[in-house]
Amino acid sequence: MDKTITKKKTDTRELKDRIKFLEKENQWFFSAMEMIASMGDIHRDIPRSTDPDFIFSMARRYLNQLLNLKSLAFFLIHEKDNSFYLASGESEEENGRFQVELDHQVENGTFAWALKQNRPLLVESELFKDKLFLHVLGTRSRIKGMVMGCLNRKISKIPPEMSHLISIILHNTANALENGGLYKLLSEQNKNLEGIVKARTLELENKAFELKRNIQELKDFTFIASHDLQEPLRKVLCFGERLRVNYEELLDNRAKDYISVMEKASLRMQKLIDGLLQLSRVTTKGTEFETTNLEDVVKDVLNDLESKIAKSHAQIIVGDLPIIAADEIQMRQMFAYLTSNAVKFHKKGVTPEISIASHDLGNGYWEILVNDNGIGIDEKYHDRIFKPFERLHGRNEREGIGMGLALCQKIVTRHGGTISVKSKPDKGATFIITLPEKGPEMVY
Repeated sequence: MDKTITKKKTDTRELKDRIKFLEKENQWFFSAMEMIASMGDIHRDIPRSTDPDFIFSMARRYLNQLLNLKSLAFFLIHEKDNSFYLASGESEEENGRFQVELDHQVENGTFAWALKQNRPLLVESELFKDKLFLHVLGTRSRIKGMVMGCLNRKISKIPPEMSHLISIILHNTANALENGGLYKLLSEQNKNLEGIVKARTLELENKAFELKRNIQELKDFTFIASHDLQEPLRKVLCFGERLRVNYEELLDNRAKDYISVMEKASLRMQKLIDGLLQLSRVTTKGTEFETTNLEDVVKDVLNDLESKIAKSHAQIIVGDLPIIAADEIQMRQMFAYLTSNAVKFHKKGVTPEISIASHDLGNGYWEILVNDNGIGIDEKYHDRIFKPFERLHGRNEREGIGMGLALCQKIVTRHGGTISVKSKPDKGATFIITLPEKGPEMVY
């Protein structure tokens, strides 16, 4: 009977002890669950901050809930020499003790061992009575530092469940420090970029103002060239003609030659001024782009050049040409010059043969080819011929002022296209023009 009672008492006591243990375990797991539930605060709050002190305070709060720490210190690594420095501590007194403890743990190799473990460790202390808590502070890719803490109670080991929570907290802390540093660097770079953008914007505004001023100057030049420069030439030609007609009997042959040279030079100057005016008016007097049938344009050009074509007996073949968005007047100027040029530079004794054709490049552009069987152009002059006033022949050999191809290039450029030439001496020439079907993105 007594044995039975004794056994029941023993069982009751063991059961009570077991219940107390389970209550403690349940309390710990309950605290752990609360900790897990609040882990979202770390993911929400810490990454938003670039302030290391805020990040350390958040981590200290969560670690204290798990470990009940007397004091805690965060050490970070100098990037230059890989040494540790105290980044955040409890107080000046505690910070000094932790700094001495750091030197001791580094000297005996504990820090190196802790860095490799990447988990919570309890190690013997040099200055503190109780064991120290150590845990590496690192991301997946790099080690940021070490956490050192003095416990408020004696424990022989850290439970695995708690260990995982601690590692999660400190891993998030390391990531937050890394992200904060990167965000700060990015912010500084953005500020620098903003400064560069402002400077560049100001530079572009100045250039735009300069361009606007240049355009105005070009317009002013056009006005001057069309009025002030031409008026003296008209007077020279007028009075030269009066001298030649009214005083013919009083002039000897030498004086008549002088007047003739003067008139020819004046006419040549007038043509040069007209050429400059035409070149400047490509951009300043161009009309709006509209749907333009290039076949109709070329037909009109051939009608205008009918007498010149008939005189040279030129044979001109026109293929299918596209309908594009263009300045019709300038297209007429371009084809008129290219056709007239092909007729003018024909071989002596050879009937000029000229073809105008096109094909779709398939990228929104058309390629137009103007081909002739004329005298050709040496390759070394292929770039030069598109410059204003460039002539490859003397004035006595071929008429003209060397402005036509420069005018063509200006027109093609305004339309968002290109012009080039393939030619060899005595092998004819092919002018290659590319033009966008729907017009350029920006019309000058």
